[in-house]
Amino acid sequence: LFSFETVDGSWSPMTKPWFMDRINTIWSAVGHPIMPGHAFRIGGATELLSEGVHPDIVATQDRWKSRAFLDYWHQIESVFLYLLLLLHLPIVPAPSSSSSLCTLLDL
Repeated sequence: LFSFETVDGSWSPMTKPWFMDRINTIWSAVGHPIMPGHAFRIGGATELLSEGVHPDIVATQDRWKSRAFLDYWHQIESVFLYLLLLLHLPIVPAPSSSSSLCTLLDL
């Protein structure tokens, strides 16, 4: 589906092993952790769910054989909170109707 031009001017298909090796080489060179391919799959499912795509469509599109990806979705608040703290961004309390993030923050 995707290809790229190589140094010698020829074209090569972009395979998953090539892509994972390339991004992990780049990330590790600047001190970031090596990421497994599964992280992209989880990230893609999380993005679709955050955009309001129905879980059944996410499961079908990503070929999930179970609804295990919903376990990751249920942990999104803690991941999001960690990112905010890591990036030193201000944390704005959620509206009172969704108080779980506020409870987590003791707000």
